[in-house]
Amino acid sequence: MIGKIKSCIGGFSLFNYVIDDEKGMELLRNNLCGETSIELMREMQIIQNLNQKATNKLISMVLSPHVDDGEKFSKKQLQNLTKEFLKELEIDVENSQFIAFLHTEKRHRHIHILLNRVDENGKLFQDHHIGKKAQWAAHRVAEKNGLISAKQIRIDKIKAAEDIKSDFKNIRREIYQKHLRVMESKPMTMEKYLAEMLKKNIKLIPTSNKQGELQGFRVRNMENQTEMKASEVHRNMGFKNLLDSGLFFKNGNYNLNNTMQKLNEDNFQKNEKDWSNAEKKNNNFVSQNIFAPSPYIVDHTADELKRKRKKIFKR
Repeated sequence: MIGKIKSCIGGFSLFNYVIDDEKGMELLRNNLCGETSIELMREMQIIQNLNQKATNKLISMVLSPHVDDGEKFSKKQLQNLTKEFLKELEIDVENSQFIAFLHTEKRHRHIHILLNRVDENGKLFQDHHIGKKAQWAAHRVAEKNGLISAKQIRIDKIKAAEDIKSDFKNIRREIYQKHLRVMESKPMTMEKYLAEMLKKNIKLIPTSNKQGELQGFRVRNMENQTEMKASEVHRNMGFKNLLDSGLFFKNGNYNLNNTMQKLNEDNFQKNEKDWSNAEKKNNNFVSQNIFAPSPYIVDHTADELKRKRKKIFKR
């Protein structure tokens, strides 16, 4: 059920559109006795002339039940729904001047209500935030009668969207935690990084621009097939940030633009230098045999033999 309402100047065109026997039938009226649309309009104008300050002296409303609900209602039930709707808007259904007309020319039946905004004392019915009030009034009427409420449908959609957003946030957090664990292992090359992420059921799919240059990755969680941009997971997983962290393509299987190519080459050269320095250190290191004689130990064997010979000679 949907409720719409607005204050307006009113006029013959509006009355003629609403009150049309070819479109439907009169449902309800109060304090009106005219038969035609022009008679009803002039009858309301008599009361409206009591207030010379206001411009919008008519309230136009539409109460629209859901298609499935509208088809099953009797005239009496629709009259009761209309009264309930007006009461929810704090309209005096006993003393106010209004007419309700049911349009049935379409499958989606709906009720038009024309209410005189001016009462018999010349006072105006307040229309502040009247549109929002009509939405909630229709929602409350629908709830009381066990009907489908457009407001509730909208609320349910918002809740569902929030649940999806929450799940999406949890998935992003999980993927980023896996990224951090892989980076802690210091993979060095992009190939190694991609392989380690895949072991954790996270596949990074390359995306290229029109020139065929690699511009980034899409991340797919292989467990639930959720897919998003790497930068949507976290900015640190963006392509440039991965290169800025020191990773590089070792095999050169991807076509990179000039900026990314320069960054990739710098990373490659830096790591290549680190590897060569590590190899030099390994080559300079001499593995020692713990059983080999130390060059710093003095051998006294020869001196001991000389002393023994001297003793023998003296004897």
